Amino acid sequence: MLVSNHIMDVRVLTVHGSSDPVIPVGDASEFAKIIPNHKLIIIEGADHSYTNHQDELASVVVNRIKEALVHFSNDV
Repeated sequence: MLVSNHIMDVRVLTVHGSSDPVIPVGDASEFAKIIPNHKLIIIEGADHSYTNHQDELASVVVNRIKEALVHFSNDV
């Protein structure tokens, strides 16, 4: 995506459970290798729905949003 002739700084977060029976954690690691500006967080013991890890999932996402806001506010 181009914005004012500059490439937009896009950041990608993948959160994956180490006990996901649907998508192996190794697939998430391979995905992380090919995506620029990518951060992979693996939540130990979490399944595909994060059944017993909802609070940890929410914390990871909120913290990543906060990091992005700090990053983008420093660029303005």
